[in-house]
Amino acid sequence: MSNLPLDPVKQHSSAQRAFRARLAEHFEFFLTTAGVLLALMVTLSELSRGDQGSALIFLIWLQGFLTWAVHRHCWFRRRTLVLKMRAMLQDRVNSHLTVILGVAHFRARDATETDRHELETAVAAARAVSLELESLSIESVRAWERRYPGSVRVS
Repeated sequence: MSNLPLDPVKQHSSAQRAFRARLAEHFEFFLTTAGVLLALMVTLSELSRGDQGSALIFLIWLQGFLTWAVHRHCWFRRRTLVLKMRAMLQDRVNSHLTVILGVAHFRARDATETDRHELETAVAAARAVSLELESLSIESVRAWERRYPGSVRVS
């Protein structure tokens, strides 16, 4: 490897990526800090009572907006996480299902009628698992939680 210094443009873009990653990781903290700092600035300012009242009304609105933004940001993060988990599960499960289907078709050649029926049932179950993974979403998880309350314990 060369000991030449990195290109300043590349250093800047990697610094930006690092900053954005930190901002995304602590998004709620940055928004809350901004709201608190604004409240302190309004309180410590030498505004008239009328101007302070208007500023505080604006600040209350701004904090409501920040709360909404935090909620919305969390919703998008959860949705992205579910999509990533679904893609990973689909890949892993479909790989295993491919092996199961291959073995089932190989065994179906020498199987009796009863064995073939059992293999068809196993193949149908494998396809059902694949279809279930395709429909995985936040809404389907919530519906499952309503159907089976208490089945997942978070510690």
